[in-house]
Amino acid sequence: MISLIFATDPNHLIGKDNDLPWNYSEDLKYFKAKTLNKTVLMGLETFNSILSINGKPLPRRNLVVASLEPFSYPNVTVIDDLFKYLKQPHEEEIFIIGGKTIYELSFPYADRLYITHIKKEHKGNVYLNFNLDEFTLVSEDIRENLIFAVYERLK
Repeated sequence: MISLIFATDPNHLIGKDNDLPWNYSEDLKYFKAKTLNKTVLMGLETFNSILSINGKPLPRRNLVVASLEPFSYPNVTVIDDLFKYLKQPHEEEIFIIGGKTIYELSFPYADRLYITHIKKEHKGNVYLNFNLDEFTLVSEDIRENLIFAVYERLK
């Protein structure tokens, strides 16, 4: 199963200069809870951004990095064909964690979406082009500043 997990404001903003444009500890805890001990797939820029912010890759996850340029890092699987990877059968849930291009290329393959809807508008420079027409809302947890929503693709 292919799942996308991301946070977005009302204008579909998802990033600012290779970082998040907000800091909601609830959202970071949610992301960690959903992806811990799972496979997460990201683009090279997202991987490098995590390294520069945290000083290390995301712990306790099976990391897959999609890159068209030669790249290697200890304990990281590097793929050069995102579509081939997405089309393969996956028994486990694979979480797509960014960035924008990887999200948009993966969207047609997504079975599930974990979207943190941020109620407040923020400033940034990376917007995700998506619509939920082919998905149905299966759960929603409404908090003061955030809505944790899970969508599944209509069959």
